[in-house]
Amino acid sequence: MDLLTRVRGRAFSIDAPPVVPPKGGTAWVGRRMDTDSDRIGLGVTHRTWDQAKDALRLHLAAMIPVHVVTLTPEMCVRASRSRPFNGIVSSAGIVVADGVGVAWGERRLIAQKIEKIPGIDLASWALEEVDRIAGRVFLLGSKPDIIVRAATEISRRYPRLKVSGYHHGYFGLDEEDRVVSAVSSTNPHLLLVGMGSPRQEMFISGHLHQLRCGVAMGVGGSFDVWSGSVGRAPAFFRKTGTEWLYRTLTQPGERLRRIPGLWRFIFLVLRKGREHPHP
Repeated sequence: MDLLTRVRGRAFSIDAPPVVPPKGGTAWVGRRMDTDSDRIGLGVTHRTWDQAKDALRLHLAAMIPVHVVTLTPEMCVRASRSRPFNGIVSSAGIVVADGVGVAWGERRLIAQKIEKIPGIDLASWALEEVDRIAGRVFLLGSKPDIIVRAATEISRRYPRLKVSGYHHGYFGLDEEDRVVSAVSSTNPHLLLVGMGSPRQEMFISGHLHQLRCGVAMGVGGSFDVWSGSVGRAPAFFRKTGTEWLYRTLTQPGERLRRIPGLWRFIFLVLRKGREHPHP
């Protein structure tokens, strides 16, 4: 039985009642209604860095809960095959294109400007913003030793923010309520969850309104980077959109395993383009 099926048996609903936005708020981006671009495209809601930053700034300041999804090609394929996971992505208030693949696919499908917004870069910006307002961040995920080192490094880099708590990602479903309580008791402005997809998205979506945070974001393996366990690609590769090439050269085994999924993503984009051709 796969993880998605097991979690469906929990107290979990992708149709949880939305938080009521503040009166007069024009930038409300909590849970969203489907739009034509959602159905035609891949589901990206915030297409530029400025849009994403404005939305995060609002939720961090107002403490209005929002789920941030940094969409990858593998997640797009999973969403096309799994109705529950598609519901999670569709109900997230902020969805950005994490990398050149999703940015290319969305541009092809909806014929609009899409900027690539790597998840680790967006999370780093969110940490800067929490530091600016002297807010609180909770770190959840990765191995016990790595999350401790990541918490230490984040505290060093952002001295005005408070790491209100951290917890490793190796807990079972029977411990989930306890972890949710640990997070909610600190009322963090920002919750970063690095448990891999789809687990991190399922956890956030299933408990968003219990976590008592402003922004909850899945960050994949970012804790490995912040802890110093894994290095990022050099700036040249990141700026030119060829970080995939660097990873292929340095981690050929892992990259080769991803190739079938990337082909499925390309076929998905081409099929959606045929079904919904834009003018």
